[in-house]
Amino acid sequence: MGGRQMRRAWSRSGLVLLGALGVVPLATWAEGLQVDALRLETGGFTDAPGASSSALARGAVSLQGSSGNWSYALGARLDAHAQYGDRDFDRVRLDYSENYLRWQQKNVRVTLGTQNVLWGRVDEISPTDRMGRVDFSRAILDKLPDRRRAVPAVRAEYFGEGFKLDGVLLPVFDDAVMPHARSAWNPVDTVNGRILSIGNLPGIVGAQVVKADINGAGGAGLRLTAEGEDFDYGFSVQRVRQSQPYYKVILGAPVVLQAVHPFSTVVGAELEAERMGATWRMEAALSSDVPLTTQTFQFRTDPALNVVVGAEFFPGDRETRVTLQLAGQRIFTNQAVLDRTRIYSLTGEIEHPFANGRWRADLRFSLGLNGRDRYFNPQLAYTGIDQQEIYLAAHLFSGADNTLGGFYRRDDIFMVGWRGKF
Repeated sequence: MGGRQMRRAWSRSGLVLLGALGVVPLATWAEGLQVDALRLETGGFTDAPGASSSALARGAVSLQGSSGNWSYALGARLDAHAQYGDRDFDRVRLDYSENYLRWQQKNVRVTLGTQNVLWGRVDEISPTDRMGRVDFSRAILDKLPDRRRAVPAVRAEYFGEGFKLDGVLLPVFDDAVMPHARSAWNPVDTVNGRILSIGNLPGIVGAQVVKADINGAGGAGLRLTAEGEDFDYGFSVQRVRQSQPYYKVILGAPVVLQAVHPFSTVVGAELEAERMGATWRMEAALSSDVPLTTQTFQFRTDPALNVVVGAEFFPGDRETRVTLQLAGQRIFTNQAVLDRTRIYSLTGEIEHPFANGRWRADLRFSLGLNGRDRYFNPQLAYTGIDQQEIYLAAHLFSGADNTLGGFYRRDDIFMVGWRGKF
């Protein structure tokens, strides 16, 4: 049975189990149906090759309920993307959100089904957040929580006095949600010969991109978090597949870019404390198998260390929120590779409400510290409508060829949109 068939069987079995247990009578499913979120957005590129504008429509619905120690969630989301210009496309994708059956009694909670698993503490770059499914359909245009999707999992949580033990098993692997092949946000550009994180690679012009076909499990992880007198802390160990694909170069006629999802053992630590009027957060993760490409196009994996230190504070009038993060990655390899083995960056967000909270100005940014890599996302939103907002935003990129900002440097885009949460 293939991965997609297994996921469909997983969803069907969950619905049957809910009905069999009497948690939710089949005839009353539609009565509690609610719309969780809606979003409409359109934007124009300034100089993107083959793309003049884009549009997005997104919606999510769910049904939740409980009976005694049992509770359930049924949910789905619909994403419609379109791009206009010489490289036009439109794609509508129906995906699952949270669909689970949960049992909870006293200090124990067990959840079976598709669910959100967000580990870690820092805001934008979380090296210990490996259990969830990455949404890279629009690169980094959305904030981190919106770049994660539910994943099929069996989860057991124990809530002790001052600590929590969280165990997750991913019995079915589901890979990341990636952009359309023609999308400006696709990390592989076979027209101009470029790959995100590597840069220019003329030999892949016209290459065939092959999706991975993995029928096995996604992995498992265990996380312990605790509350101390002066700080909170946590430790985790995970053995998981990387949901976002890495593209292995296979030389031939034509050249093939094979998507791979290697297993990696990740040992992580996290810390959070209140000091000097700020909330400080730290994460560190040691990973066993980070994929790389040598200068002779050989695929290999090597260990890496990721460290992020961040602070959140409210200066001045205490309404402005500032988040700053210093992030570093070091890959330990003794081979000459095409990938960057040292990446140091400063990321952050400045958010300021004004006009009695009816407006909000926001700026997200990322700056490379050991290479030219810049991303700025200014946004102005009107929030005077209850649970809704109308916004104007820009996404601006620049940098060297082998950086994220450099890869998307011709994809600057200005957007207008509406979103609501109900």
